[in-house]
Amino acid sequence: MEATTDQIATVAALNDIARRTMGVTCRTVITQGIAALDENTQNDILKMIEGFEDFTPDNDPHGEHDAGFLYRDVIGQWHTRWTDDSTRPALSVMWKFDLYEDPDVKSANDP
Repeated sequence: MEATTDQIATVAALNDIARRTMGVTCRTVITQGIAALDENTQNDILKMIEGFEDFTPDNDPHGEHDAGFLYRDVIGQWHTRWTDDSTRPALSVMWKFDLYEDPDVKSANDP
């Protein structure tokens, strides 16, 4: 079943709320790699995700605002896009939101 425009807008709105209020309106889970980073870096990542608004057709092809990338350069500045093809970011972070009807049961088919 293909999602309607209204359903996609609802999912995007729910993901926006969850992203802006992580840990309050949703369960936040991090990988071992992020957990191994120092507390300041973890806080920077969470703040960047909470404030992320740089959705484009390239990074959000379904319009659901459910994922994105963050990049930290060698001097510690964070970016939502990496455009310097001549270098690699010092740190790359991929984040993702999944919407569940009940976190212990199944994914939401109709938000």
